[in-house]
Amino acid sequence: MWKAHARVLVLALALVGGGCGAGPSAWGPAGKRVVVVRPRSGGPVDAGTLALRIGMRTGAQVALREVDVLSEDAVRAAAREIVAERPSLIVAPSSEMVFGLRNETQAIPILFVTMADPVQTSLVADERRPRGNVSGFSFDVPIGAKQLEVLERAFPGARRVGVVGDRPVFGSLSFRMLSDAARGPLAVEIERVHFEQAAELPSVLAAAERAGVDAWLVPAGGAAYRFAPELVAAIAATGKPALYGSERFVRLGGLMSYAPSFEDPSERVASMALTVLQGYPVGDLPVERPQVFRFAVNTTAWSKLEPPPPKKLLLLATDFYPSDASP
Repeated sequence: MWKAHARVLVLALALVGGGCGAGPSAWGPAGKRVVVVRPRSGGPVDAGTLALRIGMRTGAQVALREVDVLSEDAVRAAAREIVAERPSLIVAPSSEMVFGLRNETQAIPILFVTMADPVQTSLVADERRPRGNVSGFSFDVPIGAKQLEVLERAFPGARRVGVVGDRPVFGSLSFRMLSDAARGPLAVEIERVHFEQAAELPSVLAAAERAGVDAWLVPAGGAAYRFAPELVAAIAATGKPALYGSERFVRLGGLMSYAPSFEDPSERVASMALTVLQGYPVGDLPVERPQVFRFAVNTTAWSKLEPPPPKKLLLLATDFYPSDASP
């Protein structure tokens, strides 16, 4: 299947550019070249689709480069190689790759697609005017307080909520807003449940249960997203309800999610790429974020809850999944 997809991708890019033997003028007005990084471990957007959209939207030559973004050595080596090729633009659906590239160049424009807060993680200094040579699209929206409110509406008896995530989660603006809402109008106690690797999940969840946690909230991004299947299974084993920060967890069997709409941002990133290739400074492009939010429910998990959440909450749901839905 992958080999067939790769052949289609190469053919499509060739058609966009006018053929492998075409001269520079066939690759757009200024003969631009774009490198799109494909994270080997997967990412928040399909890199192949993103590459096709950029090629079709801009007329540029687009090359895919697969990189193991979980390896610091691989990131450094790939960053050096890509920068040495001097492309007109680099697009990276990986924060790790962006940091590696930025260490190698402050001149070549870089666009990211990330689940993380770009300011909190230092991808950019200011999301309205990033400056430097980096901008892009982030799925991160600070809605932690709203997620906690939805969880409380579903389970009003939950007085201690375990928030599960890695280190960046607990330093984020979204978590600070969640904590303020918990101390204020929602009157809920928060238990931080920190993990970085899937192997840590059984012990950290068990410790939180001993501390009296009776519901879970799992923001999207970082370790939670990377180890989503293991996390959903571990939380299901506790028998306690959970709200997640991405529909992906619900498709894997998680109870429910309240999250930004996870629609493919490839077209929006392709428009940003066109703007940059036309000469607009990437550092003057505001970071883009989702504008639509969705409340998803796994009907199988929902039916097994005792006692079940209020039925009127189902009226608010925008998406329903059975437990055998594809992740």
